[in-house]
Amino acid sequence: MATMARPLMTAEWICTHCGATNRKLVPEGVSRATDECYTCHAKHEIEAEARPVRWKSRPKG
Repeated sequence: MATMARPLMTAEWICTHCGATNRKLVPEGVSRATDECYTCHAKHEIEAEARPVRWKSRPKG
């Protein structure tokens, strides 16, 4: 039996190292994730904010 995939939403965040804008698709309802900057490859923890698309980021230790 096939499983239904959860709908996805865009998490957009700014790299704290180089300032590049990044986007990651995350399942709807998720409020935290990890990602790597597409430009400089710095790892980040990202967290949803009040605006539905823009997420805050902090370097991942």
